[in-house]
Amino acid sequence: MGSLSTQHLRGIPLLYEPRRLRRLASYEPRRLRRLAIAFVLGMGSLVGLCPGTSRADMPPFSQAQARAVAAPPNEKPYDVRLHFLESNERRHDLFFSAVHNRGGAYLGVGADQNYTLAASADARLVFLIDIDGEVTELHRLYEALVPAAPTPVEFCALFDGKHGDQVANAIIARWGVVETRSLYQTYARSRSRLQTYLLRELNEKQNGTPVTWLSDVALYQKVRDLMIAHRVIARVGDLHGERTLPAIAQAARAAGETVRTVYLSNAEQWFRYSPQFTSNMAALPGDSGSIVLRTLARHELPTPPGDRWHFSVQPLSNFVTRLAAPQNGLALVQGLIGEMIQNDQTQAGARGLSYLNGASPLPGSPNAVTAMKTR
Repeated sequence: MGSLSTQHLRGIPLLYEPRRLRRLASYEPRRLRRLAIAFVLGMGSLVGLCPGTSRADMPPFSQAQARAVAAPPNEKPYDVRLHFLESNERRHDLFFSAVHNRGGAYLGVGADQNYTLAASADARLVFLIDIDGEVTELHRLYEALVPAAPTPVEFCALFDGKHGDQVANAIIARWGVVETRSLYQTYARSRSRLQTYLLRELNEKQNGTPVTWLSDVALYQKVRDLMIAHRVIARVGDLHGERTLPAIAQAARAAGETVRTVYLSNAEQWFRYSPQFTSNMAALPGDSGSIVLRTLARHELPTPPGDRWHFSVQPLSNFVTRLAAPQNGLALVQGLIGEMIQNDQTQAGARGLSYLNGASPLPGSPNAVTAMKTR
């Protein structure tokens, strides 16, 4: 494993070693502001860690756009029993042919599997929501650490238990002193668990080809560019909520981006479609190329080798139309199971993947079988 304590970290003032972080809770806001100013003045050497994005299709936001993109509020987090800080879906590579070059804005539920999919889609703006505040905190932690790690190996090294000071300083550089204590606690609480998971992602391959944002260096660089440009926005939000998703739709419009990819993971298995959910999906600024990605674990559904989930793609416009149908509208995701079985791509060599209602890869996309080999 590479180390962040050499070369590119030399000269960074380690103002907040982990043992000092617990003092922050007792500081008054005025003192915290003074500390933040002192930190910024002393962090000139950190600038070299975060060069400007190299993507020509992501020019800096105007001030008005930046305010709009950051405006979506958090909703009240659910009191969940389990925190899904890692994905238990293994074959996101099956979605590569569907998301290839979609561009635009990306909206996703869950943890870091969203980075793999958003980077594969060449998304220019990423909105991430979850009902679990721990997941949102994890995204904010990654937003601090990824810009400070030029390579996936160096990012994973931050979780080896030897880089607490660099982690603390990276959090301060991104979020300021006031938020450092809670985010560092998130890091300390989950570090060992995350290290095991991230190392697995670092080495994840299909047919010998890297297929995650950590195993594929090109995908990692896209994620890093997005985070450096502050184009990854994570919020506590409910798919049925009245605040976060409507505000995300407004933010995407303000940024001039069409929502091209919506990833719902398996969240739909846990609820009935509500009028507010339908309204939230309909409010997203999509177009004819916008798609919904979902996973479903049901015994009758075909699944790919190495996973228990079925992966399915549907046009966003068709999904919204069927949700809003005055008669026989979709009430549950289980209403799509028959179509998933009928449209499974087993005959095309991609068992466990289905395209519904006319969904298909964009012209020029690698097919699901060869996607991993032509990236």
